[in-house]
Amino acid sequence: MLEGDTGCSVWPSSLFLSEFILSYPDIFSRKSCFEVGSGVGLVGICLAHVKASKVILSDGDLSTLANMKLNLEKNRLNTETNLSETSIENQNVVKCIHLPWESASEKELQNFMPEIILGADVIYDPSCLPHLVKVLAILLNKKKSYIDNREGSILNSFPGDGKVNDSHDLDASSFTAQRINTSEVKGIINDAVDLVSRADPVTYIASVIRNADTFDRFLALADQADLRIKDLTSTLRPFDLLPYMKSYDRSSIRLFTVT
Repeated sequence: MLEGDTGCSVWPSSLFLSEFILSYPDIFSRKSCFEVGSGVGLVGICLAHVKASKVILSDGDLSTLANMKLNLEKNRLNTETNLSETSIENQNVVKCIHLPWESASEKELQNFMPEIILGADVIYDPSCLPHLVKVLAILLNKKKSYIDNREGSILNSFPGDGKVNDSHDLDASSFTAQRINTSEVKGIINDAVDLVSRADPVTYIASVIRNADTFDRFLALADQADLRIKDLTSTLRPFDLLPYMKSYDRSSIRLFTVT
């Protein structure tokens, strides 16, 4: 995956999330996992390696999806686009599905209901954020209907001031390399054992915060959807598995949970 034109080097957050999976395999082993915006497929390869019970990768771009399937096959993984129950339990099969966030329906997403959702560098386009938050909220919600309770609150509201409730204690300025204050993350889940034994669905997002306003808008939309975001960057550091990749700057990447 790190050779040739697979695209890995362009997405450092995907490398970081992959290192996280390989560093803490017990979190993902025997769990059903679903990645949004899967890109080149490296995260899916790592999930299969640590024996996740199900691996479903998704992307909204058909050409990206085709490249992803080629990358998976290079790594001796079978790929399928059919979500039949008979094959979805096969640990050697990685599902690859076309899933544009803006057109994803609640009924479609409820067919997956994973235990773990993952995303790398998915917080970048302000116009996509309401759709991303909707997708995450549905996947994280065990109740039968998310839209009935929240209809219109996400897609019809896009705050301009980026403010969130104090309960989050997060904003983009907290994550600049020069101003990180570890005392602000005392309430974080800081023990990997807690994550292994967690019963409710959880999302892991690795992201470079390129634009503070965009990230603050994501926080505000997540707050409206009753999602809680926590920063795990300081407490669950992955092993440095790619020391020879000189262009890979791990210091700029943050790791969050969304619940």
